[in-house]
Amino acid sequence: MPRIRDHDAQRERLSEAVFATLAERGAGGLTLRAVAERAGCTTGLVLHAFPDKRALLLHARDVLHERTRVRSDALERDAPDAAAAVRAVVLGALPTDRATSEESRVWLGFLSAALSDPALAERHAAHSRAFVERLTRLLGAAAPAAPGNASERALALAALVEGVSSLASGDPERWTATRQRAAVELVLDAALDGS
Repeated sequence: MPRIRDHDAQRERLSEAVFATLAERGAGGLTLRAVAERAGCTTGLVLHAFPDKRALLLHARDVLHERTRVRSDALERDAPDAAAAVRAVVLGALPTDRATSEESRVWLGFLSAALSDPALAERHAAHSRAFVERLTRLLGAAAPAAPGNASERALALAALVEGVSSLASGDPERWTATRQRAAVELVLDAALDGS
């Protein structure tokens, strides 16, 4: 039994090291050696869990997807109605604190690597589509009579979130949490009433 716990703890430590290294150093700085240094282990141990850089990147993207899915599930569940859920999920996706800023940098690092790797691009697209599907469902429930297609409004909101997140990651002093929310609120109202 102790070996299983040690293995699980080791896997978790490596997972966090992969995520944090990508957030801090970007795709170019995500190396087996950098992950090993952050995890306090040998590169051999990292290689045992992640055979190459693509595996490191895919793991980081899956961790990001799971973190954001869990957060969005909770925000949606706790919202009093579908319109409030749309607002909570969209605003909850912005990089407004340390944890979500780290997630945004992981997203950007993965995206930059995915531009030249079809397998990474496929994973990125699948996870991004899951966010759009959630927004489409919520918008359909929040404003069923609103003019315009819920999926088109969801795509616009997802594009806005991704754009604001990119800007905030590159210029956090200008794109404060307050400015991010204000920019998104302008479009949220239009998406919810279909105008």
